[in-house]
Amino acid sequence: MNRFIALLVVPFVFGCSSNLIYRPASGPEHTEMDRDQLDVYPGDVRRDIDLYSSNGVGWAGIILRTEARQGSDGYIHAVTTFEHHYFDWEEDHHLGEKQFNLSPRGEGLFRTEWVLQRTDANVGADAAESYASPGKLAIVYGMPEKVDNDTVVLKYRYLRVIGEDEFNTNRFDYGRFGQPFRYIDGTPAQNPQSAVRNPQ
Repeated sequence: MNRFIALLVVPFVFGCSSNLIYRPASGPEHTEMDRDQLDVYPGDVRRDIDLYSSNGVGWAGIILRTEARQGSDGYIHAVTTFEHHYFDWEEDHHLGEKQFNLSPRGEGLFRTEWVLQRTDANVGADAAESYASPGKLAIVYGMPEKVDNDTVVLKYRYLRVIGEDEFNTNRFDYGRFGQPFRYIDGTPAQNPQSAVRNPQ
């Protein structure tokens, strides 16, 4: 059971039995996905931060580390670094289990500082670091703020943490939207289509 609320929202789970377009886990995430650009990548931001600093982006990243502290405002403040992975923004429902099929490839590191509210007064920063621990997936929405030693820094808008049992990086190899992809075993994918339409 989660002992934190990111952006004061508790994610909920949908059930289905087919491949679907990625569905946000909450109202605030839905708002972010609708207004942020899903086809802008870390490499774009590194090349021209000024061009993208006024636009929100949505990225998938595997958590590398999280450093958290208790703030004087009563909230827990965390800084998390991610390894970006290409994401087709689809949900693969197989035998009743939802999986996100990320590419093993991506465009380097990014990080954000975000805020968590405790739902249990007895937990602290160490529990927040465990909640957003290395190896988990995060869907991160934010505004490109700067590039720090090749790491893109996002100003936090929303973040969803997804457990290691809900995603993989060993089924499809693909890149940016519109580029071809293949099964990891080498079999070409038939009629690849991106399920996502850029909301902008």
